[in-house]
Amino acid sequence: MLTNKQVSWRYVACLFFYFLSGSGFVSGWAGAICGVLGTIELATALLHYSPLVEALMMLRPVKAKTITFAELSVSGHRVP
Repeated sequence: MLTNKQVSWRYVACLFFYFLSGSGFVSGWAGAICGVLGTIELATALLHYSPLVEALMMLRPVKAKTITFAELSVSGHRVP
């Protein structure tokens, strides 16, 4: 799930890509790619979900937990 800040940035990116392709700054294949990227950003913002963010979270290294063993003797009990 995306945070509210990430969703708002997705809307900004969506408008940016739509503006580039719609205004004619970018034309041809690049314009088509900007339109597709704008659609992807709009969909991820509306769903509050991004598979790319989830994949990056899965690939992030997990911090190794160190296990320390304390003295395992029972107080008052002596081993012969």
